[in-house]
Amino acid sequence: MKRFLGTAVAACMALAGAAAHAQETADSIYFGGPILTMEDEAPRVEAVAVKDGRILAAGREADIRALASAETKEVDLGGHTMLPGFVDAHGHVGMVGILSVYANLLSPPDGEVRDIASLQQTLRDWADKHGGKAPLILGFGYDDAQLAEQRHPTRDDLDAVSKDVPVAAIHQSSHLGAFNSAALALVGITAETPNPEGGVIRRIGDTQEPNGVLEENAFISAISKLTGKPKPEQAMAMLRAGTELVASYGYTTAQDGRTMPGQLAMLKAAADKGLLKIDVVSYPDVLMMKETIGKEVSRDYKNRFRIGGAKLSIDGSPQGFTAWRDRPYYNPPAGYAKDWRGYPAATEEETISAVDWAFENDIQILTHANGEAASDLLIKAVEQAEEKYGPGDRRPVLIHGQFLREDQVDAYKRLGVFPSLFPMHTFYWGDWHRERTVGPELVKNISPTGWVRERDMMFSTHHDAPVAMPDSMRVLSATVTRVSRTGKLIGPDQRVDVETALKAMTIWPAYQHFEEDSKGSIKEGKLADFVILSEDPTAVAPETLDEIKVLETLKEGETIYKAE
Repeated sequence: MKRFLGTAVAACMALAGAAAHAQETADSIYFGGPILTMEDEAPRVEAVAVKDGRILAAGREADIRALASAETKEVDLGGHTMLPGFVDAHGHVGMVGILSVYANLLSPPDGEVRDIASLQQTLRDWADKHGGKAPLILGFGYDDAQLAEQRHPTRDDLDAVSKDVPVAAIHQSSHLGAFNSAALALVGITAETPNPEGGVIRRIGDTQEPNGVLEENAFISAISKLTGKPKPEQAMAMLRAGTELVASYGYTTAQDGRTMPGQLAMLKAAADKGLLKIDVVSYPDVLMMKETIGKEVSRDYKNRFRIGGAKLSIDGSPQGFTAWRDRPYYNPPAGYAKDWRGYPAATEEETISAVDWAFENDIQILTHANGEAASDLLIKAVEQAEEKYGPGDRRPVLIHGQFLREDQVDAYKRLGVFPSLFPMHTFYWGDWHRERTVGPELVKNISPTGWVRERDMMFSTHHDAPVAMPDSMRVLSATVTRVSRTGKLIGPDQRVDVETALKAMTIWPAYQHFEEDSKGSIKEGKLADFVILSEDPTAVAPETLDEIKVLETLKEGETIYKAE
């Protein structure tokens, strides 16, 4: 009955639309398969007309065909399913290209690294592929939770790859990494080097000698020194590879969260040269680039690029034990204190000041907060800023929120904080969270999409690439099924239905970005941003959602990706 009413409404809308556009003709018409609009009034239509990169009309096929001329391109979907293009709620598109440029240290299903030995061999193979002439051997994506040894590689492990050439392995979270002796020496880390604020240099036993593993600010500073400033052509090649990869999974809008100065220059240069095939919205680091953000923030794209606001990071990685909790971790690895709670990456003063500045200037701020203590501080900062500056449509965003208490969800609703959650954690790290980080009870509530919907809150989902592959169907599957890599169900009460999960990838992240009037649904006047899937996600068994393929991605009516 609901579907019949939706079709009837769509028919009436199409009749009205066709009449209004009687003098206009479409550049292209799409028909012949399910078309999911993400519009509650008309969730499905039979056909869509496009003109000048925007949706001219959507409704019954017979009515849409009235907008055709001899020059109109007719596209038969052949039974495949069309949806609005996916909107990336949180990722790092400027870094996504690292997945195709450096050694792939990911574990199955995204890579082949299963233990320290295979990690070492992958790095050797990458070095051999480059003729043994690379000045740096760099790999991305290892996950100690998936390695047989259940630990990070050390400098000794990486010295076995090369003693002379610097070697670095970046953790999948991008919050930690391991360096060999040559790399440590190159960046100047010794036994005398103190831990930086908001970071840790891990040591060998009871000595001060670094074991090669660096956390948070220690890692970020060291990897920046190690890799140096890439050549313009290298940076541009990586950006192009990243945007192409994201587009291949159906995303027509990408986010670059926590953009650094060099990355911002690269993104601007790419936009100026007309190299961006998808829209990219940037959120520079507020602690480093406040002045730039204040001058250049905009709701309008220029050559498919804009600065949307500011990014703040309060803590680190939940799977890496650097997220800042309000209680001890359940079962931390050897070497950690039994009461280990992680630590903040930003001070209370920095956090409150950044949020205050954003509210004062009506600038959207996205805040990375994974642990409960990090959320407590974010809530405190938003409460103070809202009391000081009053209500407004600023749409502050919580990024990740893996470990949340239910009272914190209530606070976020009260304060108008938009949650962008990371349900892919249930697949990639659900088992690790159950056994090591939060334990069998609290693991049920990681990425609490169910709590959010119980409160009638919108939310978005994200992939955080390159932390995970920007696999839209994996995002969808994890949000709906919450099944881990080993097939275990992680918190059934937090699951949502397919239609809700699709909204969290389309119309709701469009709202998050202040773009709901132009993106996120198939509706007259919006951009003709589409993705075509091999199957209808609402008509397949939930456990097969991750098997659906992206066949084509269209940006403003033009194909930017097509499966071979």
